[in-house]
Amino acid sequence: MSVRKLEVQVLFDGQVDPVLALLQFEIDANRYEACDVASLRFAVRDQAQQALWFETEQPARKWVILQMRDTQSVLPSWTTLFEGRIDHIEYAAEHAVLEMECRDALAALMDLRIQDAWLNHTQQELLEIMAQAAGLDAAIALPSDQATLMAGQFWQIEHKRGALMGQHRFQTAADLAFTIARDSFCDLYASGTSLVCQPLGASSDRGVQVTDMRNAVLETSVARDLQLLSGVVVHMASWDSRQRSTTQIYYDGVSFSQDAPSGNASIHTFRVPGRRLDELQRLARGKHARIAAHALSVRIRIPGVPGIAPRNYMTVVTGNGEKTLGIDQVISRFSVEQGFVQQVVLRDRGGGT
Repeated sequence: MSVRKLEVQVLFDGQVDPVLALLQFEIDANRYEACDVASLRFAVRDQAQQALWFETEQPARKWVILQMRDTQSVLPSWTTLFEGRIDHIEYAAEHAVLEMECRDALAALMDLRIQDAWLNHTQQELLEIMAQAAGLDAAIALPSDQATLMAGQFWQIEHKRGALMGQHRFQTAADLAFTIARDSFCDLYASGTSLVCQPLGASSDRGVQVTDMRNAVLETSVARDLQLLSGVVVHMASWDSRQRSTTQIYYDGVSFSQDAPSGNASIHTFRVPGRRLDELQRLARGKHARIAAHALSVRIRIPGVPGIAPRNYMTVVTGNGEKTLGIDQVISRFSVEQGFVQQVVLRDRGGGT
């Protein structure tokens, strides 16, 4: 059994703060259309009444990078577990303890309200414009058949109708960006200070990280949704309010039909404005894959492994067999007393048997 010696460092605007000693952290990284968040707890060293940056009336929202390395490895390089901006701090001076909460760069998109119209923009241009408005770099790679699609006046009007009527959809730039990414069957997330949008991958893709944890799991919980396992049918319906026409399609994961398939499969209905039949078929495939992925959920607890992240893959034992599943969520916890442990949620998103 190999012995690890883990070392952690926290950088504030690129520099280690000698006043702060990390006591514990918790990082929630996921692919659930949400920010990655980090909670950190520090001991504050005595600095002989030195003015501390976090005691000012309006502390700077520093950029935080949390890194870890195993000093026992052959090449002990730093691995970044989290980077983002400070949202909240709480300092207990009597106990010399500082706590802070941070969100990754996706927070800039979530805090950005949509102000402008987007007539005559493609979907890729919309994502790039929103990234720029939020102060982020853009690494957008929509599928070739999606990048040049126009998101024009009709789509804009129908989105605004949904927003005004629902008062909860498409209210922020993140809402619109996630809608574009979801409909294009892409992942949207932050990497450093960049907004990344790329097609969903598979474990067989070149360069994809697949971690073998078959013999290194502390706890395993396998959940199966029997209703989803009995079959899933996606019903897509669309309308054109100008032409007063409707289009609909059913998809069971194998074939398309105009009528609902017979059987016990659960039907999930989605309505979208102004889509052609070929667009509805593409949307149906994507929604079916996302729903069917929840038929099997594996939750494991493992000794912490720096570098494990959502959108990677992991091979684990499930019952009498083993599967390579996609990583949906990683909750990393570290403390001086308990060490480094992770809880990982896995689902079937392009893995293998």
